[in-house]
Amino acid sequence: MIYFVKKYLLSLLIFVLSSNVTINANSYSIFGGLYDYDDDNTTNLFGLNYHISNSEIELFNILTINPVIGGLITLESASMFYGGFETNIGLDKIYLNLSSSAGIYSNGDGKDLGSALQFKSEVNLFYNLSKESRLGIGSHHISNAGLDSVNPGTNNFYLIYNRNF
Repeated sequence: MIYFVKKYLLSLLIFVLSSNVTINANSYSIFGGLYDYDDDNTTNLFGLNYHISNSEIELFNILTINPVIGGLITLESASMFYGGFETNIGLDKIYLNLSSSAGIYSNGDGKDLGSALQFKSEVNLFYNLSKESRLGIGSHHISNAGLDSVNPGTNNFYLIYNRNF
């Protein structure tokens, strides 16, 4: 299973870096950091997100949200593939990125989160390096929202590099 997930993420990364924007994503993020940093199961995590700009949705003329899809994997073979929505709040140089996603989780040799269906809520702080790239720090919480009697959740912290296509 771990071999398949690593091969899939590597293939996805190669596709993103070499594509001619055949999908409507305006940027991608690569991130890495600590998985479950506040528990005994702490390990490293790595992930990749697509940020889709051509499908903006206005909510009550107050908030603009965009779709985001992605995946992550830990050194303990836990993995999650997810999709959801995000919004950016802030200034030109520094801004906050908030997102909420649902996805399929596999614990591999890592922490059992109770069910395959998991939800991820995320907050990231970005600094614009240029028009094309951003550097940030972020944190997200993964949980099954009480859908299963086993629901320990994880808190994760990471560094992010984001680049426009």
